[in-house]
Amino acid sequence: MTETKSIEVPEPLTRLGERFEEAGRELYLVGGFVRDALSGSIGKDVDATTGSHPKEIKRLLGPVADHLWTVGERFGTIGARVGPYDVEVTTYRTDLYTQGSRHPEVRFGTDLVEDLARRDFTINAVAASAENGEIRDPFDGRKDLEFGVIRPVGDPLDRMRDDPLRMLRAVRFETTLSTSEKPFAMTPQLEAAIKENAHWLESISAERIRDEFEKILLSENVAKGLRTLVRLGLMPYIVPEFMETLNVEQEAEFHHKDVFEHTLIVTQNVEKDPILRKAAFFHDIGKPRTLVYEHRCTYCGAKSIQKNTEEGECEHCGGRTLPKKIHFYGHENVGATMARKSMKRLAYPKDDIDAVAHLVANHMRPMGYAVGRDPWSDSAIRRFIRDTHLSRGDRELANVDMLLKLAQADITGGAPRRRRIAEESWRSLKSRVDAVRAEDSVEKLESPLDGNDLMQLFGRGPGRWIKHVKDYLENETVEGRLGEDDTEKARELAVAYAREHDPFEEG
Repeated sequence: MTETKSIEVPEPLTRLGERFEEAGRELYLVGGFVRDALSGSIGKDVDATTGSHPKEIKRLLGPVADHLWTVGERFGTIGARVGPYDVEVTTYRTDLYTQGSRHPEVRFGTDLVEDLARRDFTINAVAASAENGEIRDPFDGRKDLEFGVIRPVGDPLDRMRDDPLRMLRAVRFETTLSTSEKPFAMTPQLEAAIKENAHWLESISAERIRDEFEKILLSENVAKGLRTLVRLGLMPYIVPEFMETLNVEQEAEFHHKDVFEHTLIVTQNVEKDPILRKAAFFHDIGKPRTLVYEHRCTYCGAKSIQKNTEEGECEHCGGRTLPKKIHFYGHENVGATMARKSMKRLAYPKDDIDAVAHLVANHMRPMGYAVGRDPWSDSAIRRFIRDTHLSRGDRELANVDMLLKLAQADITGGAPRRRRIAEESWRSLKSRVDAVRAEDSVEKLESPLDGNDLMQLFGRGPGRWIKHVKDYLENETVEGRLGEDDTEKARELAVAYAREHDPFEEG
């Protein structure tokens, strides 16, 4: 790779290079497109740089672009759709983040090498002529790419100070570029600079932090990425609550790892879906705040709940009490609340927040099936399917399939001797869910009577009473005791329900 003199440039980009060359300007492909091309793959997102200023870039791009966008013009960037490629052309520049600022001070430059010198890492500071693919590599990025080294261009402190988000980008590249055949690693100097200055992330907007964090969560090596974020002191500036999971022991019968290690396993093993990965990351985040110890009296055997492991005195007989079990009562609900707060702070969309919180809040439901003394009835399975479904309008946000995938990943983080039993229970639950759904689309079942029908039936206007009656009828439908189209029986049930519960008192 270090001997590679050029890359193959796709024809639409070659035409773009020729267009700039005819105008007496150079155009170089840079960043991830060149990095990936050197590794043997060609992407569709292209970054390029030139000595032209935005006004001239627009003039040169216009005739060959299918579409132009100028949202980044004040930073020197013009975007264009050229054939199948999304191209962003940026004027040579230098960026500087001043302390306390969330936006860079942009200065245009005149030289390619000067532009490459302000980039984050050597593997991203390799340029290729858009016209002929000839490589320019003043900082030996090809060598670092070949040997799996994440090395800053120049002094690590200067590069991180220029844009502190680069500390997260370093973790992201180490995480996403690593393979079992060729792992990537940061230089010791870069790691030291990040550890000492992780607090610089406070100057970066939540949206930019979120986007980098999301890329780490969706990588093949997510456990490695999360571990590195914690080790380098970056996690406190992303999801500080996650730090509470470190060294929190769990009941050995069910878990052979602490909460932190268990979470890494589950997040790594769940399907690579944006909602599922976040649900796995947050699923046990409420455990540290709900941790209690079940104590037992060594004399009379009485049980008590304590917040610590210290020996105590039995309130029944005065005997000595010792901790015997660990519990996290209600951690799923506490965790759902924490997930909402964290995701809102990171400016995630409301639908994503609701979906993740919903999955976290319900992630213990499959455990109820596994440990229940009596097998679930078909009605219980129907309620389970219905309760785990979440939608907004016509958009489905979460469903029982997603919850079962999360539960399956959760099992992989359990104690090995309990894992086989849990897997058998999961397969049984999945089979019963599939059987019930084959008969009905349980998630879509509704009351045979809508609000207008109920107002006409009872001769009353709108009010909260409608919801009470509709919920009752809907539940009867889900339970299979009322047909979805059986309006006659629905009227009888509604009248009987109103006679017994008098929902009209609430308006």
